[in-house]
Amino acid sequence: MKPLHAYREETLRIAESLSLDARDFESRKEFLNFSENDVRLLSELSLSLRNDAKDFVNILHDRIDRFPETRSVLGKSSSIGWLRQRHAEYFAEMTEGDYGMEYVQNRLAVGLAHQKIGLKPKWYLGSFSLFLEWIIPRILEKENGNLEKAVPTILAVVKISLLDAGLALDAYFQADKAMLDLLSRVFETDVEVVWIMDTEGRILHANRTGERIIGWDPEALRGHSMGEYLAPGPEMAEDVFAAIGDHARRSGSWEGELSFVRKDGTEFPAWGTLNTVQDARGTVTQFIVEFRDRTREKAIQDELDRRTEDLLRSNRDLEQFAYVASHDLQEPLRMVTSYTQLLARRYKGQLSAEADEFIGFAVDGAIRMQSLINALLAYSRVGTRGKEHVVLESRTAFEQACANLRMAIEEAGAEVIAGPLPTVTGDPVQLMQLFQNLIGNALKFRNAGHPPRIAVTAERLGESWEFTVSDNGIGIDPRFWERIFVIFQRLHSREEFPGTGIGLAMCKKIVERHGGRIRVESEPGNGSRFIFTLHAGSAGLGGPAPKEGST
Repeated sequence: MKPLHAYREETLRIAESLSLDARDFESRKEFLNFSENDVRLLSELSLSLRNDAKDFVNILHDRIDRFPETRSVLGKSSSIGWLRQRHAEYFAEMTEGDYGMEYVQNRLAVGLAHQKIGLKPKWYLGSFSLFLEWIIPRILEKENGNLEKAVPTILAVVKISLLDAGLALDAYFQADKAMLDLLSRVFETDVEVVWIMDTEGRILHANRTGERIIGWDPEALRGHSMGEYLAPGPEMAEDVFAAIGDHARRSGSWEGELSFVRKDGTEFPAWGTLNTVQDARGTVTQFIVEFRDRTREKAIQDELDRRTEDLLRSNRDLEQFAYVASHDLQEPLRMVTSYTQLLARRYKGQLSAEADEFIGFAVDGAIRMQSLINALLAYSRVGTRGKEHVVLESRTAFEQACANLRMAIEEAGAEVIAGPLPTVTGDPVQLMQLFQNLIGNALKFRNAGHPPRIAVTAERLGESWEFTVSDNGIGIDPRFWERIFVIFQRLHSREEFPGTGIGLAMCKKIVERHGGRIRVESEPGNGSRFIFTLHAGSAGLGGPAPKEGST
């Protein structure tokens, strides 16, 4: 006998829940009047049954193939060989005479296996009917047609078949019950309120969660309409249920915001779903509504909206302040710069060397201040002076940026190349500035002795394009990847690399204004890869065929 070890633990639990021990099994056999004489008769039949079991299995599998349900469940090519062998062993085991608890475990495992794969009991019982239809003529043949001598053996086979079927069905329905118990526990402890309703919206069953959220005992809800617990609004509560019910009938489900009334009369917002239960013909027989209390969630969302609005207003105020401050500082700074330069030209060499140095410091500071103010003005205009987004060719923005940087590219002996570049949605001027800043950055932070090589590529990511601007420059330590995008943050002195420290901050602001994200991947000495996303303007790549080589 070959026990189904895969189900051993589960069948032991089933036997325990059924109080099915050796004593109970003996009482089952006694109730069927299954005697030692029956065991002897079955043992005498055992040899012929084992020799002919394969013939019966062929008949059984022919029957299985005739019915779509059994064919789909049992006729899988990967397991059909094992299944044929197991069926032959199963029916041969019925007459072996060993009817102890291991036998019981095997029979329980069969019922459990059928429950797990979804094979209904009717097919299992049908196989026993087929078995009796096959075995009884063989018993008669064994007794040379003597019905009187054959009847005791036939009765023994019927008894063991009933005993077997009873054990398997017990396991089947006990496994079903365990699953229903599990589903019931899940239903009752669900974090959401769950109501099962008829097609008129009357509550048939409610879980315990609802008592905590809405205040009503589940039994008190039974028979009442869902509409009775909806808060009054522009429409009558019953009309609300009718509307969402109609929607669910058409599409199978509905979800959205609802407002309920607790037992104490207070209202609360809820997010709910309404699903339909349909019979085999597709007719809606019940509704299942699930909802959760969104009071805290709404409060958090309202606070988040308020803070977001405050932040947006603060950002607008800061942008306006930066613009006004930088704009209004232009005129006095121009005057300071002009007069310090005039002093430098007119009195250079006429005063002491120290005075000439001081005047030089003043001129240099005024010029740098003017550069910073101009940069700050440009930075503030990204959000306030940006143009309307349009569908455009990103290659055009790339080529304009390269044209603006032509002298710097030639002086550095740089090679700037681009693969196919797509159509995107954005501000043409700001996208040109984005490419110009990133390419200019690569030209500035180049490796001494190595001509800069800068490549621009694009890859489709869902509804966006991901651009990469890569170079062979000095690279960036990973510790500073976030810092480089902060306004006025510099990693090098002005003597090493001139500039205002605002270029990458402006890139970040431009990309975020376009709904994208920008990041860097780099390591010292091995170049950098600046990666940013832009919304796609169409499904394909735009512009003419790409030109490889120097730009």
